[in-house]
Amino acid sequence: MGLYNAKAIVLRTINLSETDKLVILFTEQYGKVKCAAKSARKVKNRFGAALEPLSLISVIYFGKEKQEIFKLNHTDVIKSFHWLREDFSKFYTAIYFNELIDNLVQEGQRSPECFQFHLNVLEILKDSTELETLRRLFEIRIMSLSGFAPRLNQCISCPRIPEGNSLGFNFRMGGIVCKICLRKIQVEINIHAGTLSYLKKLMGMDIRHCQRLKIPKNLEKEIESVTHRLVSYNLGRELRSYPFIKQMAYL
Repeated sequence: MGLYNAKAIVLRTINLSETDKLVILFTEQYGKVKCAAKSARKVKNRFGAALEPLSLISVIYFGKEKQEIFKLNHTDVIKSFHWLREDFSKFYTAIYFNELIDNLVQEGQRSPECFQFHLNVLEILKDSTELETLRRLFEIRIMSLSGFAPRLNQCISCPRIPEGNSLGFNFRMGGIVCKICLRKIQVEINIHAGTLSYLKKLMGMDIRHCQRLKIPKNLEKEIESVTHRLVSYNLGRELRSYPFIKQMAYL
């Protein structure tokens, strides 16, 4: 029976019984793990507020290496990100990021780079004013870290570097289609050269400078049609939290 000590972000919780919870954690050392938290639903419990989604905590859990559900033993809050709960737009954006991680990272798959990226973005959210830009950046970068990086520097069908203002994007093949290849390859969407330029910036920029990137209003929907559809295409469905984000954009 192994004992594990890790730093973790709480992705979500599920009620197991009248007293117990199932906690899905994204750990820095061991990837995504599920833990049963005994008596966590009681008013007075040893875990306190540590199991709130989005909290950064240190955890001790135990069980056999390959078992599906471990047993949670101890938690300490490192950072609660309590300020996220004071802003609905930021809160649901963070929940969306959690849901993306939960669906893209396999259980037991160690991904310290992915963990650090997720944590950095949660930190940046506090002072973020350009939430749309941050959502697009998170989508395209987390897909890349998960092995679904879109091909943006070269046409997916030929060696050409895409030029001109007539370009396409093919989600099945995962990349840009140049003007010449548009005649023979079917694409799901057509995009402008400006959209491709901003996609490249989102892929390569330091996330700490995300607020400096001002995406023109006329390109926002087109960029979203690439990054968000890249997510839903590879997952095979829409994530539950995303409609809340879109709904709040009209409030």
